[in-house]
Amino acid sequence: MHFTNFVALLAAPAIVAATLAPASSNTEGYKPSSLNCSAAKVSKAIQAAECSHNTRTSKTQTFAVFETDHQYDSVKGAPYGTCSAYTCTAPTSGELEKNSDYWIFYWGSGGKSTGYGTTCIKSPDTGECGCENSDGTFIAGSDSCT
Repeated sequence: MHFTNFVALLAAPAIVAATLAPASSNTEGYKPSSLNCSAAKVSKAIQAAECSHNTRTSKTQTFAVFETDHQYDSVKGAPYGTCSAYTCTAPTSGELEKNSDYWIFYWGSGGKSTGYGTTCIKSPDTGECGCENSDGTFIAGSDSCT
């Protein structure tokens, strides 16, 4: 391999990895008032459903905080926003403050509601339900992505 080809490979953008593993509880309309760690992974301009259905870290993900970005409110699959994934201890209900632009997804029983809370992951083009493989490929009509 020529040196210039090697440098080009190093400069290529990374694929955003995610693994289908839906949250087991959630709290809508709240955000953490403080956190005991930094996010392990931050993904911007994704659906709340993607944040709730997929883990985004190589270590065990404990919770994710979704913040709505209202510039995408008219796009199919909304709400869209920023998903920050964490591997530390999730905040308790006493460590939350009301904010309608936030949604917390827990991979555990820390949320006020059971389940992942959102609708399905949707195609931004057609609005059809589906899922997303770990390489970022959307599979319309499927719920068995890996």
